[in-house]
Amino acid sequence: MTQIFRIVTATAVLAAWSLSSPSLALAQRDRDVIVAELRQIQAQLAQIQTSHAALKAAIESLTVQTTDQRDALRKTLADSNVTLQRLEQDLSILSARVDETNGRIGDLQQEVGSMRQTQPLIIPPLETAGDGGDSDPDGVDGAPIVPLPAPVIAAGPSITDIYNQARIDYTQGRYALAISGFKDVIASNARGDLADNAHYWIGECHFSQRGYERAIESFDSVVREYPESNKRSDAYLKKAMALESLARRSEAMLMYELVIDQFPRSQHERIARTRLEELMRTTPPRP
Repeated sequence: MTQIFRIVTATAVLAAWSLSSPSLALAQRDRDVIVAELRQIQAQLAQIQTSHAALKAAIESLTVQTTDQRDALRKTLADSNVTLQRLEQDLSILSARVDETNGRIGDLQQEVGSMRQTQPLIIPPLETAGDGGDSDPDGVDGAPIVPLPAPVIAAGPSITDIYNQARIDYTQGRYALAISGFKDVIASNARGDLADNAHYWIGECHFSQRGYERAIESFDSVVREYPESNKRSDAYLKKAMALESLARRSEAMLMYELVIDQFPRSQHERIARTRLEELMRTTPPRP
């Protein structure tokens, strides 16, 4: 555009100078040609200015559209991240419930085994010969038949009954009664088959009541006092969740890492990995 302006200016100056100089005056025809070219250049210049204005408006419109699309994309990404986080949290909760159900099934299997072992063997008394019977009244080889006494069954609930009732109290939200029942199980036999489970479910009772410190103590008892317990993985995982609920994020992350390391390819490992990734994503970096 600047170059065209210079051409127009130079042409106008040349025309004026030519008309004013008697010695170099151009013919009328030449002047008409120059004027026509000058007008053509002016028309082209006006057209270029119009095109430039239209192009500028189009660029501004495109910039606005791009900005709007960028903002919309950012909002969509933010909404997607929020939705993903909620789905991960829901998945963690569902996984924990599935794990708890599996634990209950394991407990029931243990209880059935214990009941089979502790079920008293009832032997009916031997029949004696009645009137007109063919049996020898003196017994075998002349020895008198002594009827066996009726079996004696101890009164009161068994340890398994107490444990089962405590589990029912827990599932129905009667946590104080459940804790009392589980403590009775431990007091009856601290090294019994159900003692480690009782410690664990005491921790679950405290956890359900947001008593996270006391829950951690119970979960630690499972790990410390029963190193071969089938509840170790549950105790480690729920301890990590209790630490996370207490905002002790660093300790919770270490405990989740322990679960991942000691129980690979398990449901506990998958839950721990999900929770650990969530904590790492939401924990601000240290200054």
